[in-house]
Amino acid sequence: GYFDWVDAFIEKNPDYVELSDRKIIEWAVKSGMWKPKAAGHSNDKPDMKFGIPAMDDLSVSRLLKHIAPVTKRNFIVPELKANLSDSERKKALLRFAPPEFKKVACVVMGEPTAEYKARVHEVILSEKKRKAEGEKKKKGAEEERKRLIEAKQKKSEEARKANKRKRDGEAEEEAKEEEPEEKPAEEAKADEEVVVQLTEEEKALKCRKTPVPDITETILAKSYANFSLPTVAEGFDAVTFAWQSEAECATLMKDWIFAKKLTQRVEDLKIGDSFKEAWSTWQKQLAEWRKLASEWKDPNKRKALLAKRVEAKKKVAEEKGDEPPKEEKEIEIDLEELDVFAVEDINDIGNGMPLFADYVFEDWTLLSARYEMHLLLHSFKKDLNDPDRPS
Repeated sequence: GYFDWVDAFIEKNPDYVELSDRKIIEWAVKSGMWKPKAAGHSNDKPDMKFGIPAMDDLSVSRLLKHIAPVTKRNFIVPELKANLSDSERKKALLRFAPPEFKKVACVVMGEPTAEYKARVHEVILSEKKRKAEGEKKKKGAEEERKRLIEAKQKKSEEARKANKRKRDGEAEEEAKEEEPEEKPAEEAKADEEVVVQLTEEEKALKCRKTPVPDITETILAKSYANFSLPTVAEGFDAVTFAWQSEAECATLMKDWIFAKKLTQRVEDLKIGDSFKEAWSTWQKQLAEWRKLASEWKDPNKRKALLAKRVEAKKKVAEEKGDEPPKEEKEIEIDLEELDVFAVEDINDIGNGMPLFADYVFEDWTLLSARYEMHLLLHSFKKDLNDPDRPS
């Protein structure tokens, strides 16, 4: 309902000039420029493609922003996304630096006034009536088309019968005096005014839903976390609140942003260095484990692994000053009874055998998926760095 409020403000204050992309498009169309239809845009940032370079590259918009401050007029700048961002508000204020301008921020948030609701209902009713009149006109045109077809068919049939009688030598019937046709009931209905009413659901609406959104979901998802209310400290001469108080608006803004964070996808999340490092380490570790499992299944390579294990134990004993361990007998381990959480080294469960020696393709896939999910959850929290969205 943001731009509905802007339209209402302009109606009440005709001495104000709106500076926005949608207004530029309106001026261009009124001047005779043809604009092709396009989807996926919003009232805040409509499609500016006219097939004219100065319009398509936004040169006109930039030029207008430079010229407007020197004209010394009253302006309203309804840039929805920009007006909700403190950095964008500061940039806009710099363009109107001359002291002749009184810079006022008007916050339109919360429960609308009764006057605004009445205007919304009036607009909805007007659109509903226009749509009903269009449907009625279309229906009347269709009925008129059918009536003309039937009249033409009737006339053709009468001519066919007259020709038949003439060929058969029958006497021509005396022409009967034609009675004046009564005005069809459809024509009488067409003169009646269309009467439409708001439903209870429509009466309960505070803002109307327009065919084109005020702001696209993609832009909203990328920017809503940085939305804030304007303050005098930013450079405004005054900050007014049209619908609710400053405290109520601040609470509404905070609660709305928090609710969005719980359901909205993070569109601008970037992969951090810690994730890249951990992912690279994991890939190398996984490759080593798979290689070790493959070597254990090969009898010749298994002997080499066991010999290497014995040498490693001797080396550790020498470093500690202990006697070298005697040759160990092969230890039998019941894998069914093995407590995997008690294994100190997954590369050696006690007899040189890796814990994952019998893994098949599906086991490796599940292991990778589990670790990747673990890494994603922790990296999301770290890279997003937002206490309101821990996971």
